[in-house]
Amino acid sequence: MKEKKIVIVGAGIVGVTLAWFFATYSDAEVTLLDQKQAGSGVSQHSFAWLNVSYGRPDSYQKLRSKSLNEWRRLDAEMHGALKIDWRGAISWQETNAETLQFIQSHSELSFNVESLTKENLAKKEPLLDKAPNVVAFAGEEGAIDPIWVIQTLLQDAIKKGVTYCPETEVSKILQNESGQTIGVRSQDKDYVADKVVLTAGVVNKDLLQTINIELPLASLPAIIIRFKHEKSDQFAQHIISTPEMEIRSIDSEHFLAAEDYIDDTAVNTPELIALNALKTIQAHFNTIAPALASSITVDHVAVGMRPIPFDDMPIVGTMNDDSGLYLISMHAAVTLAPLISRLAMQEILYEQESPELFSYRITRFQ
Repeated sequence: MKEKKIVIVGAGIVGVTLAWFFATYSDAEVTLLDQKQAGSGVSQHSFAWLNVSYGRPDSYQKLRSKSLNEWRRLDAEMHGALKIDWRGAISWQETNAETLQFIQSHSELSFNVESLTKENLAKKEPLLDKAPNVVAFAGEEGAIDPIWVIQTLLQDAIKKGVTYCPETEVSKILQNESGQTIGVRSQDKDYVADKVVLTAGVVNKDLLQTINIELPLASLPAIIIRFKHEKSDQFAQHIISTPEMEIRSIDSEHFLAAEDYIDDTAVNTPELIALNALKTIQAHFNTIAPALASSITVDHVAVGMRPIPFDDMPIVGTMNDDSGLYLISMHAAVTLAPLISRLAMQEILYEQESPELFSYRITRFQ
């Protein structure tokens, strides 16, 4: 098979994972470009929860479930170097009835979600208070440190032959007279390729506009807060997701919280939202561990711009009739990165469409 030249634009979790797959499973000549440094975009501001999701089409939930298995497979291939935290997720909905429906719907799709009694919850999260009578536990879900994973996969990919070009901002997609993509242009040179793969998050939209394609993608902000507390190995031992808060520990003194961005008014700044989240979190731990709860402080607040396709589903595949251009654009990039990367690699190398990706082509918007 002729060695293909692949240019990947965007070195976030998807771009780096895709580059690693090409380097590991093919003889393709891969160049990975990023306008700044690997992982410096929205990937660094991700809550990075590997989950199945809820309230989405069954096929999409199954895709996410399969990607959790792909994460396990990828980590095994990396001999555990990705340091994935598989301790599971505890959650509940607005009402007990809704939580029971959540558990039932997942069980019907063969996802491992069980109901916890108050006693079982206390064993898993001894410091957590104010939980309802019905709580769900997804034991096969987990989380990653996205920057650690990106750097680990990137260094391995470079060792296997990937050319990594940071601080390389792509300004234009290059096409021939027939309208086929033949490469990209940066500030100082052209990169010629058999296939250009766009994995640059919200920047994908700007790049496609250079060839008069309007990507059906919104750019929506989300807030990630890092909190600090006195050292404790018992605080938030699992991902905890409730209508009031979404938190996960990252070490014995820090945890992350994900919050929705409301608007740009003075009363809804990210810093004020972080302080409100702090009060909510303290209330859930104050009864059992008041000293620990009072020690929690806001350590860092960040806002990341999430790429959200108009129907919330991934957009993956060759762009219309342009055989030289391939797009990967999705909100759940962390969860789906290894599976989508493997499938995309196979489509690009063998020029055969994957049935698992049929529902996610850009043509569905036309």
